[in-house]
Amino acid sequence: MTRELIRALFQAGLPVGITSFLLVWWALKSDYLQMPASVGEVEKGFKKLSKKKDGKKRRKKGGRTEPETPEAAADDQPRLNPVHNKWLAFGGGFYGVVALLTYAIVELAEIRDFIARYDGLAGLISKFSFGMIIELIVDAVMNFVVAIAWPAYWLSDIAGEYIWVWFGVAYGGYWAGVKAALHYFGPQAGGEE
Repeated sequence: MTRELIRALFQAGLPVGITSFLLVWWALKSDYLQMPASVGEVEKGFKKLSKKKDGKKRRKKGGRTEPETPEAAADDQPRLNPVHNKWLAFGGGFYGVVALLTYAIVELAEIRDFIARYDGLAGLISKFSFGMIIELIVDAVMNFVVAIAWPAYWLSDIAGEYIWVWFGVAYGGYWAGVKAALHYFGPQAGGEE
């Protein structure tokens, strides 16, 4: 059990904690969130951002869906960067952090393998084609699906009787990362949940 706990700490807790710290710290620094006092308020803030983002895409008018007008787009909400957009696309919160982390790991491994298949970057550039672009897009969509279903992806590597340890350590890393970002960003933000 101790060995599995240490493995979970380094393979789940630390990566999830660091990722959640960076995402929340960056969101606070970029003024995407009002200064929350707890992990729960951070999650509510991102849930609200996600709803605004989804509502901005299209508005219903007379039974038809129309693109958003520039006036409606120019509300007081800042434009999210691609990383936070992806996090919100994965649902935000703990699930979104692990999904984003899974997506990054799978996508980077695929890109590395893709380049290696063509004997390096020079070989890739010399054989560049439209089909290659399509292949990359299809792989990215498939990796998005894998990331959304991250429990299935990660459970293949975990011993059955220790699943609860891994989820507990991963959530503990998420919670600690968010709390650390709140504490780091400002003393008034380090309140208890």
